[in-house]
Parts: sequence; structure tokens; C-alpha cells
Amino acid sequence: MELREAKESTGSVGKDLPNFIATNLRHLRKSKGWSQTELARRVSLNRGNIASYESGSAEPSICKLLRISNLFEVNPRDITRRNFLEAGELALAQHAYNDKRLQERERINHLRNRAMEMDELISSSKRLFEYKRSGIEKTCKEAEMFAAQYQQLYEITRQLMDEHRSLLGEVGCQCE
Repeated sequence: MELREAKESTGSVGKDLPNFIATNLRHLRKSKGWSQTELARRVSLNRGNIASYESGSAEPSICKLLRISNLFEVNPRDITRRNFLEAGELALAQHAYNDKRLQERERINHLRNRAMEMDELISSSKRLFEYKRSGIEKTCKEAEMFAAQYQQLYEITRQLMDEHRSLLGEVGCQCE
């Protein structure tokens, strides 16, 4: 028996989760005192999109829902599953959103600090290598081969660290 048939036989089909997008969008917009046109402008949509979302005749795509949720500082899941008309629900959703954003910022800052520490370790390693190498008068072929391999590893490590810092910059901007 397939999963769908099993659900039908147990009667669990038709018990959809509640969807509060329409009422929540209207409530969020009105709580800011914005018209549908103003909300549409702020999230780069047109007024017709907002009207259809609020009437329930259409639902926003994930990307549009993310823009809307970030504007109102609530999680997209909360817009769809929590009823913001109930006392305290919107405040709880905004508090949870802000807590998550704070955790994300702290994590990014930790990763930036760690990247700076790694940069210092890499630079120290290179300085030590150069110092040790300068003290050797005559090197064997094997030592030269190891030196060349070290130089390649150093350059690759530098590239990776540059990419890591760039990625942290991009992610950090999204968390702001």
C-alpha cells in the first residue's frame, strides 16, 4: 500500500496546516500604516501582487515571502503558520526573528575573528619558514623540493583565506 493510500485509509488527508499569509500580510501592512502600493514599493512588487496575496487568491513565491518577512522582521514560516491577529503572536515572532539575527551576527563575528587568527598563523608560519631557510647555506635537492611544495601550499592557503573572507563579507551583509 502506498503512503497516499495509507493516509486516505486513516483519514489524515484533508487536515491541512493553517495558512495565515493573507490575514498576516494585511495586519502587518496596516500596523505600519502603509497602503498596498507603499508595501509593494518597499518589496519591489506591484500593488496587484499585494492585493492578491491579501485576498488569498495568490501566494507569494519563496523569494517574495523572504523580502516581505525581512521587511517586517519576522520569519517566513511565522507569516504562514502563526496568526498575528492573536494577542502577542506578532511580538513573539519578531522577538524570535531578532534573536536569530543576533545569533547570526555573533556567529559571523566569531568566524571573522577566527579568520584573523588563521591569517596570523599562516603569516607566522611563512615568516618561520623564511627565517629557517635563510639560515641554511647549502640545501639539498630534497630540501628544495619541500620548499617548493611549502610555497605552493602557502599560496593555496592564502587563496582559500581570501575566498573565506570574501564569503564572510557576503554572508555578513545579508545578516545586516
